[in-house]
This record gives sequence, C-alpha cells and structure tokens, in this order.
Amino acid sequence: MTSVQDFSDWEDFLVYEELEKEGKLNLRITEWLPFKEPLAEEESQRAHHPAGDPMLHTGFLKGFMDGSLGSRTAAMKEPYSDDPGNSGLPQYTQDQLNRMAVERAQAGFQLGFHAIGDKAVSMALDAMQVSEPFHPPNVTNMVLNPCRGGGPGGIWDEKLPCTRSPCAGSARNRIEHAQVVDPTDIPRFARLCVIASMQPSHLLTDMNWAEARLGPKRAAYSYAWKAFLDAGVALAFGTDYPVEPITPFRGLYAAVTRMNEAGTKTYFPENKITRGQALYAYTQGSAYAEFDERQKGKLEPGYDADFILVDRDLYTVSPRALLETKVMETFVGGQQVFAANVHTELSR
Repeated sequence: MTSVQDFSDWEDFLVYEELEKEGKLNLRITEWLPFKEPLAEEESQRAHHPAGDPMLHTGFLKGFMDGSLGSRTAAMKEPYSDDPGNSGLPQYTQDQLNRMAVERAQAGFQLGFHAIGDKAVSMALDAMQVSEPFHPPNVTNMVLNPCRGGGPGGIWDEKLPCTRSPCAGSARNRIEHAQVVDPTDIPRFARLCVIASMQPSHLLTDMNWAEARLGPKRAAYSYAWKAFLDAGVALAFGTDYPVEPITPFRGLYAAVTRMNEAGTKTYFPENKITRGQALYAYTQGSAYAEFDERQKGKLEPGYDADFILVDRDLYTVSPRALLETKVMETFVGGQQVFAANVHTELSR
C-alpha cells in the first residue's frame, strides 16, 4: 500500500499524527470523519491537522445508510427473496438525512454514505441531490483528460476527445459499496457527479448466496462495475479491509473475471471490466475520489513517486495468476518503504 483511505476512531488519527512527528509514518493516510457526529465536532476535527499535509489529513464525512447484505440488514426496496418479511434496516429517514446533508454541505464537507441495498442507495442519492447546490465550489475545477486515461468515468483503453468534465468543480460526493442498485439509479450517479466507491473483493465472498438473497432480477444489477462505467460514473476501487483481505490483487481478479477463486463459478459476467479499467479504478479513480488526482494515482513528472514493483505483468498473465501476485518493493515519495525478504521468480 502507498495510500489508504481509513475510517477509524479519532484516537487512531492522533496515533498517526504521533507516528508522523516521529518520522515513522510511511504511507499516506486520508482519515474519514463520522457523518453522525455534531457538526461543530466535525469542523473541529477537520481544523485540527493541516489539510494540505500530503501524508496525513482528514477527508469526507462517512455516514451509514444501512447494514450488510450477508446479515439481511441492507435496506432494500423490496423484501429479500429468501426472507420475504424483511426489507432491511435503513438508519435514517429521508427528511433527517436531507437536513443533515445540507447542513454539512454548507460547511464544505464532501459526503460519503455506506449504502449496500438499493433503497439505501436511492436515499443517499436523494440526499446528495438536495445538498449539492449548498456545497461551496471546490478548488479543483480543472480540465479532465479522457484521451490520456483521465476523467471520472475511468476510461483507459478508449481514445476519446479531450473535453472538460461536467463534474469539474463538483463536491465529488461518494457512495461506498453500492452493491445492489436499482438500474434507474445508475444514470443518477453520473448526473449528480456521485462517485461509486466499490470493493470488487466483496463479490468473491457474496456470490455464494447473493442471488438467493436478491433473486435473479436484482442480482443482475449487483456489483455492477461495467454498468457504472458505461453510464459515465466515476469508479474508485478499494479493499474494505479488514472485512476483506487487504490485497488489491484479489479484487483485481474479481473485477476482470467475476469468478470464484477456484474458477468454477461465475456471477453475471456481463458486468466484468478490463484490467486497464480495474487498475485505473484502484489508482487514478481512488485519487480522484479524494481530490488528489493531480498529485498521485499515476507515474508522471510532477506526481508523487508512489509505486510498487510486482513479480508479474498484470496485463498479460493468466487471470488465475493475478491472485498469486507478490509485491517485491514499495516506494512512497520515491523512498523505499518495503522490500520482500525472499527472492521471487519473475513470471513470464
């Protein structure tokens, strides 16, 4: 890892601060703050540490809209197929959510909502639509460049005209997970410039029972990475550690195959994406999601020299071999912060 976006207790952030003061912080940390806390407390925590510190700073406000699909607490528009009396547990009413979102937008916070069920996603989008006009314009009102791999849609392989993104200057609000989405809501992400912050590894765990929970119609629009990209939605990939293993290579495998790790079962393969698109979402997409796409996420002059060396070519090895990727060295700001202790034969 060279950068992480973290959601821990405030006391943990203070520990990160001490590590930085001692010269022991060797990865970049963006710490999220709780959406549910009083606004004054959120503003105090934001002001506590310099926002321009490239190694450590606070980020968006994270709120929880619902629970999880596995526990059947994700908020759904219709009951679970395998639990007909249950539609999950929304954590807010729409009016309450809208009021809090507007208040925090006025204070200049980027908003991010954990939303796994299709009802939770719709409620989050409604709140973001109401609050968007109240966000002060951000300072990154730049021209994104799709023809060189940039742009919020995560386009890597396509050659498109270089145009100003309609989302330039937006609040870049985010929905975390977005595992089950009503297909009519996918274009709303694009219209509202909302980022789909997703973790492909979840599919490898959930595919054993997700269709039974959702039924085939809803399952077809679950973990819908390609559908998001096709609609022009910005994708940012992560791992959701410690819920899932921290390795991104497991998620890369899931994104490009939509198969279980044994290679014996697929899950709606029409929503798999290319390796370039998946790597973009893990790097430039995630940098874009935290307003750092001019500083990190790719190797170019003027960017932070954050990179890893791996033992195989992630574009050419077999899909199965992606799961076995080993990191040989890690560099943050051009400085080596990790080196493997044993020699690994480079894959051809």
